[in-house]
Amino acid sequence: MTDPREVEMDATALTVDGYRAAVLEPVRPLPAEEVALADGVGRVTAGDWAARLPVPLFDNSAMDGFAVRAADVAGASAANPVTLTVAKGARAGDHRPVPIRPGEAVCVMTGAPLPDGADVVVPIELTVAGRFTGDATVTLWPPVKSNIRRAGEDVAAGASLLPAGATLTARGLALLAATGHSTVAVHRRPRVAVVSSGDELAGAGRPFGDERDAAACVIPDSNAVYLTAAARSLGCELTGVHRAGDTEEALRAALDAASQDADVIVSTGGLGAGTHDLLGRLAAASPGGMLARVAMRPGRPQAHGSWGGVPWLALPGTPTAAFVSFEAFVRPVLDRLAGRATTDTSGAEVVSSGWAGSAGAVRYVPLAVTDRGDGVSVTPVGAPGAASHALSAMFTAPLIGVVGADIDDVIAGQLLPVIAPA
Repeated sequence: MTDPREVEMDATALTVDGYRAAVLEPVRPLPAEEVALADGVGRVTAGDWAARLPVPLFDNSAMDGFAVRAADVAGASAANPVTLTVAKGARAGDHRPVPIRPGEAVCVMTGAPLPDGADVVVPIELTVAGRFTGDATVTLWPPVKSNIRRAGEDVAAGASLLPAGATLTARGLALLAATGHSTVAVHRRPRVAVVSSGDELAGAGRPFGDERDAAACVIPDSNAVYLTAAARSLGCELTGVHRAGDTEEALRAALDAASQDADVIVSTGGLGAGTHDLLGRLAAASPGGMLARVAMRPGRPQAHGSWGGVPWLALPGTPTAAFVSFEAFVRPVLDRLAGRATTDTSGAEVVSSGWAGSAGAVRYVPLAVTDRGDGVSVTPVGAPGAASHALSAMFTAPLIGVVGADIDDVIAGQLLPVIAPA
């Protein structure tokens, strides 16, 4: 490994898309594992899924009534009903009844299997009695439709259900169950280790917030809380939070511990040009590493590499920059590991008011969403240039607008890509 003290930041600013591509290049979806359907919610399918069984599984009644032969009720009407002999009936869950014979009517409930030979179900409403009487005969007339659900009319055996890379929902799991599946192959959950660096961060040895912290200029470690919660919200497993001061020895020890059982390491802090900013230099000196300027605000300094064979993303230490960097770079990596498609935005919104800006870097702007009664209003929180660095704005806004590097001023009515944060 290159001596990290000899590493310099790349003087050329990379685009957000270019840096994201570099981060994603070595990342591959995690292996598949088989899980019970009940444990599959939120997981991502590994491969395409087709129906093992048809839906419905067999011909069954769509109504409570009587299964009959169409020939036996042909020509009958409410004014001229026909009387048939009532045979042994069937309910949902019964085995298929014996074949129907000419002149018979078989009492059936909704979902019950039909006897062979029956091709019409007469609803109970189309009988003279209008109810089940238990009599040996029934007088009825034919409906306008068969009221029969044919096997496979909804889903045929072998029909495509879910593609590879689909995030499983309760409905998707129910569809798999209804078509004969009891387990599903999904990608393993990504395991994330967090490394939080900086001598200025509060340690875990005592509660934070007394006069000693203010006197020592110690600050809460909000980045560690955010990163662990954000990773978990995406279905990842947290393997640990490792805190380290600004010494190479402490940082190496934290990274060694983080790499033991993780699929990806996410760190914050140590990307500046100061002599104590070693984490970014360690990342750049690692295999496939890079310490770069990225044309984005906030979040300009970025680094990535690998440690102990584990992909590593090093984010800035400023909370707003760490937040934006997670959405721009870490989330796509976690999505790819989990088998999901990678995206850089969640959608787009029309902004209700514009603001001044300057091209040259992608700007991430917190947006407020309000219902004015005459429509939804999407506007920046506070002053856009300042709010992007304000923790309160960035961490409370429901949407983050992504202003392209080629855009100067944002105009009212403009369609703006947005991120719905984790």
